[in-house]
Amino acid sequence: MFSQRGSMKYNTVSRCRLACQSATLRLTLGIVMAAGSVNAQTAKDCASLTAVTTNDATITAAAIVDPPATISGAAVSVSFCRVQGVARPSSDSEIKFEVWLPPTATGWSKRLKVNGTGAYNGAIPYPRLAQDVGDGFVSAGSNMGHDGGESASWTLDHPEKVKDWGLRAHFSVTTVAKALSQALYSAPVKYSYFEGCSNGGRQALLMAQAYPQLFDGIVAGAPSNFYPDVLMWLLWTGKNLTPSAAFGPPSVSVAKREAVTQRVLQACDAVDGLVDKQITNPRACDFDINSLGPAGDGTLTADELLVFKAMYAGTTSEGGVQRYTGARRGSEADWNPLFADNNAYGPFIGHYVYSLNSPPFDSRRDINFSDVYDYVKQVLTPITAAPSPDLRAFTERGGKIIQFHGWNDSVVPPDGSIGYYYALTQFEWLKYLPPTVADRLIESLSPQLVEATSDVFGQAVREYHRLFMLPAVGHCGLSTGPSAIGGGAPEPPKAFRNADTHVVSAVIGWVEQGVAPEKIVASSFDANGAVVRQRPVCPYPALAVYDGSGDINSAKSFACKWPSPSEVKVEPGDMLHIRNALTQRELVGPRR
Repeated sequence: MFSQRGSMKYNTVSRCRLACQSATLRLTLGIVMAAGSVNAQTAKDCASLTAVTTNDATITAAAIVDPPATISGAAVSVSFCRVQGVARPSSDSEIKFEVWLPPTATGWSKRLKVNGTGAYNGAIPYPRLAQDVGDGFVSAGSNMGHDGGESASWTLDHPEKVKDWGLRAHFSVTTVAKALSQALYSAPVKYSYFEGCSNGGRQALLMAQAYPQLFDGIVAGAPSNFYPDVLMWLLWTGKNLTPSAAFGPPSVSVAKREAVTQRVLQACDAVDGLVDKQITNPRACDFDINSLGPAGDGTLTADELLVFKAMYAGTTSEGGVQRYTGARRGSEADWNPLFADNNAYGPFIGHYVYSLNSPPFDSRRDINFSDVYDYVKQVLTPITAAPSPDLRAFTERGGKIIQFHGWNDSVVPPDGSIGYYYALTQFEWLKYLPPTVADRLIESLSPQLVEATSDVFGQAVREYHRLFMLPAVGHCGLSTGPSAIGGGAPEPPKAFRNADTHVVSAVIGWVEQGVAPEKIVASSFDANGAVVRQRPVCPYPALAVYDGSGDINSAKSFACKWPSPSEVKVEPGDMLHIRNALTQRELVGPRR
C-alpha cells in the first residue's frame, strides 16, 4: 500500500521552476501590500494598536504592562506594550501571536527580533519576549498555528495548520510586528533579526530562503533544514534505541552508553593536543567500536554493537544505502531515545503524508527507509524543508547568517550543518552556470573537487554565513561542553550578551557595523552564575587550539587555527548533503 505511493519520483528542481516564478510574484505583492499597511496606520498610544491590521492578522488586545509582572512564567523587568492577536492566512488557520514593544520610541533600539520555536511546540516563547523587550527590542513570537506540546494530534485533518507551522507563521507575525512598530513609533523597524534552534533553526534558514526581505540578520542553531530527512532519522533512532515500542525499554542502557563515551574520550580526547574531557573535532576520532564488542573486550553484546553501528552510520535503506548521516563518536551519552521516539513523529507522517490511507499508517509497522522515505520526502519538502544554498535574494541586500551546531547532537545530526556549509561553497561557482550544466556537474562532484574548491569559495561564503561547531555540546546546548551563547542555546547573563560571547549580539554587530565574528566564546556557568569554563569556537573549518600554557578553562588560552586545504577532508556523508542541497537549489521564494 505504502510502497506503491512511495515509488513516485521525487524531483524538487523540475517541480520548483514554475512554482518559484509565481512565488516570486506573490512575494512582491505581499511585500507591497504589507508595506502599505505599515505606512497607512498610526496609533496615539499602546491601546490604540488594536486598530492595526494586516492582510491576514487582527489585534485582539493591547495594553501596557508594568513590572513587577510574570506572564506565563516569564518575569518582566521593564514596562512594555503587550499586543496579542491572531493571524489567519487560511480558513483553518489560527496563529496566535504576541508582540511586545517598548512603550515609547526613546526606549526602542529600532530593532525587531522574531523568535522561532522548537519541534512541534505550540506555545509563544514568553521567556525570549521578556528578555528581548528588556534589551530594547520589539519582540515577537507565536504558537505557530496550534496549541500544545509534542503531540502530533493537531496535524490530523488540518493540513493548513501544518503549513502554518511549516512555513507561514513567521511571515504573518513578522509583517504585523513591523506594522505595529510603525504605528506606535511613527517610524519603521530599522533592523530585523530572527533566532531559533532545532525546528527554530529550520525556520531561520527558511526565512532566508523563502522570505529574504523580512530579516537582516539570522541565527540558526542546530537547524533541521533537511526536515524530511531529519524526520526519518528520528524514526531510525527510535527503531534502533527503543525497538519494541515507543517509550519501550532501551536497546542499550544509559550506563552502557555513558561507558562507551568514556572509552571514546580515552581514545580521542588528546587528539587535539589537550586532555580536557571534550573532543574538539570528532571527525579526527577513529575509535573502533568493534573493540568493545564480542570480538573485543565484551563490553557490548552483539545486538548492542549493532545499535551503535546503526547510530553512527545514519539512516540507511533496506538495500544498505545511506540516506542521512548519523551521530558522532563521543555523543553516545547524549542519545535520547524518548526524544527520538516520543510518539509524535510517526503520527505526524501518518496524519499528514498518509492521511487518506486505511488502515492508518503506523510508523513501526509500515516504515521503510526506501520507498516510504522517498514519498515522505516528496510530500513534506515543499512545506517544511529549507535545503537551498541559493541565498542571493537575502545576501544581496546585506543579510548575514550565523549558524551553530553541537558536535554531540543526536537529535539533528551535526554533519547536516557541515554539508550545508559545503553546499554553499559549491553554489558559489555553480550559480554562474546554466541549470542543465550545473545539474551534470553536481552529479559528477567528488570529495576531491569539493576539497579543492571549498577553501577559495569558502572565503566568499564567510562574507555572509559563518558556521560554528561546539565541542561536547548536544542538541541546542545540552551535554557537558560550554554552550551558553544564546540564539536558542542557553542564554548567558546580561553581562555576557555582547558580540564576543553571544550569537545574537554577534550577528547584530555584523549587520550594523560590518564586524564579522572571528570567534564566539562559549561559556559554562555554575548554579550561582559564575563562569566555569569558556572556550572560543571558530568559523568552520577553523579549530580552537590550546597555546600550550595558561588556564584551560579560559578562552584566552586558545586561538583559532585555520587548516591548510590538504587538512580538510570531505566525507561521503558530506557529499550526500551537498547533493541534497544543490539539487534543491531552486526551492526558494515563498510557499504560502
